[in-house]
Amino acid sequence: MLYHIALYVALAFFAAGLVYRISNWFRLNIDIPAPKRSLSSAPNIRTALKGLAATLFGPKLSKLAKTFLTDVILQLQILREDFLRWLMHMLIFHGFMFLFVTHALDKIIVTSIFDKYYLTLNPFLLVSGAMVLAGIAISLYRRFIIKVPRLKTDSNDYYALIILAVIIISGMAMELTKLASYHHYQKIWYIHILATFFGLALIPFSKMFHIFTTPLSLLANAVMDKRSDPANIKTRQMMELDACTRCGTCSNRCSVAMAFEHIGNHTILPSERMRFLNAYFSDKRLSRDGLCAIQQGIYLCTNCDRCTVVCPAGINLKELWFSVREEMIHTNQAPSLVLTPFSYFRGLNKTRFDADQYDQPLVTAINQMTRDLSQTDPFDPVLDLTPVPSSDKHFPGLSNEAATFVYCFSCENCSTVCPVIGNYEDPEYHVDLMPHQIMRSAGLGIKDLAMGARMLWYCLTCYQCQEHCPQGVKVTDILYDLKNHSARENDCGPKNSRSEDCQRIEYHGE
Repeated sequence: MLYHIALYVALAFFAAGLVYRISNWFRLNIDIPAPKRSLSSAPNIRTALKGLAATLFGPKLSKLAKTFLTDVILQLQILREDFLRWLMHMLIFHGFMFLFVTHALDKIIVTSIFDKYYLTLNPFLLVSGAMVLAGIAISLYRRFIIKVPRLKTDSNDYYALIILAVIIISGMAMELTKLASYHHYQKIWYIHILATFFGLALIPFSKMFHIFTTPLSLLANAVMDKRSDPANIKTRQMMELDACTRCGTCSNRCSVAMAFEHIGNHTILPSERMRFLNAYFSDKRLSRDGLCAIQQGIYLCTNCDRCTVVCPAGINLKELWFSVREEMIHTNQAPSLVLTPFSYFRGLNKTRFDADQYDQPLVTAINQMTRDLSQTDPFDPVLDLTPVPSSDKHFPGLSNEAATFVYCFSCENCSTVCPVIGNYEDPEYHVDLMPHQIMRSAGLGIKDLAMGARMLWYCLTCYQCQEHCPQGVKVTDILYDLKNHSARENDCGPKNSRSEDCQRIEYHGE
């Protein structure tokens, strides 16, 4: 009686959790212009089923089968990164698969082969149980003895290891005592059954859910590309948030991961940031630290794609970061776009947006950076220098290179070779001031005019102007310093849920 009640309760929790997690893949969306939450997931489900059918009955089936063998069954992606970690996964994964076949399905499979299965010790259970315990031991060794760099351990990891150990140890003890003492066997049986059903019920609500989502992520990314249906891409990205195991591989390969050593906030690491993204897109309340982690990740990411290449779960992290940042940009929760390396990468992907969608955050960011710099109109035919406060004629904090603007004599070489200026028929209308005019504004001490020009934010930092200056004026470096100066004076970026670390990293070295 207890067995059946516990089984049905566990299955009910498991099924409810499974339906909830899978429904999130279709209900929730990442990226703009798609709404964050659609009223119905039916269209996305139909699109996913059409894509699945096209894969199963199309030329991509062989690629799907190859990925299943190499990356799901043999886990060669993990082997290429770390043999010890691969051995741990193989022991736990295949040990449990063997247990499932020889124990959970014993009445269907094993008893049909061994007629005295219940009257003797089952060597299959003991061997597979030992495999899982060996895998758990390797996991503990990696986490607590050799301490793999940037591998973080939290309550979810402890839960997974403890519940696995209890299930396996109690199962092996039950098998060893079944012929010696029925009384002890019965006690251990209760422990084993309750631990097993408890673990089953919590799978959809814990890190262990990746035993389903990680293989799905590997298979989906093997057959999907940028030409896939946008609805399926969004569904895959929501699934990828559940597929992440926070193994730390992406953090170890991240080109800017060392920044967290200086900042002191480990949540900017890609693997740690995934946990906050999952909470963010599940409509949970995100803490200040969680939002700070995402903001800092947006600022620091160089779009180098190293994380995607090495991810053992097959997650397309580069595309995921792009979608997440786009959503946060349009909801005004991201640092000013013009201060980030992402502005260049976003420009390379301009064709993915409508004109208004692409320009709106750029205009918003520039206006925010220059909101207090309106004392002088660049289109006035005559600039009156008399009212300019004396304090505005100095630029405290500029570098030695930036001070070279005093050598400018307006030969206009810098503006002539500038590709931004060459892009417009009427450049002064679009950029306010051309590079040589900014140099003269700085020389005349018209601080607001120099820092309020849109040319600062349109600059490509190609250094053409600086290389062609006959006076050795460090034009690009001056524009760079003026941008940072404007950012500091205007305290750029979102105003809510921002820690001191978030502000410091935005201004640290653009």
